Amino acid sequence: MRLRWLCFFPIVGLASGCKEESEPQSKPKSDVVVPLEVLPADFVAQDQPMKMLSEGDGIQLVAAPQGGHVIHIGARVRGLGSDTVNLRTRLRDPVTNAIQMEEARDIVMRPVPGQPEWMEPDLRSVSQVTHIPACPNYDDVVLIDALWKLEVIVEELEGPGLGSASLGVKPMCAQTDAALAAMCKCECEAKYVLGKCAQPN
Repeated sequence: MRLRWLCFFPIVGLASGCKEESEPQSKPKSDVVVPLEVLPADFVAQDQPMKMLSEGDGIQLVAAPQGGHVIHIGARVRGLGSDTVNLRTRLRDPVTNAIQMEEARDIVMRPVPGQPEWMEPDLRSVSQVTHIPACPNYDDVVLIDALWKLEVIVEELEGPGLGSASLGVKPMCAQTDAALAAMCKCECEAKYVLGKCAQPN
């Protein structure tokens, strides 16, 4: 623990003195856990309502600015006492339960319009949901239209809330543009190799 010294220099004739004072320390999190209710959702677009997910639903594979394709996942949460959380999402192999891919980030939550007991990410920015790195798919696994286990974990950063949910989902290339859909399918097929999807000059 770092210490700082506060020194006092009184009127002449009295002894000077120094008092040791501890710097403010961050308050440790409580061991008490408050369970949160978590409803996984697929982020559709900025300023648009999320698609709430049910067992077996499709989720979008979205082209990422840096290349490849990602899955944008958010959640609605009930029971939060503050507005900042760590959102962690992952896809697990439905047979082995092994984690195939995951991503986590700290995000800001806002009340759901008309449902103040529920909170969701700030949908004005895609940065407020996770970007699961899905493709290129270098592994020998079928990703597109296959059933995977989506796991969503929400941990309150300034409070005791913690909750999770999981369900089966199917990653999909749902682009309406034929060229974009073809690129998605090419990158997300099993056993991708560098240059496989390069466009001819």
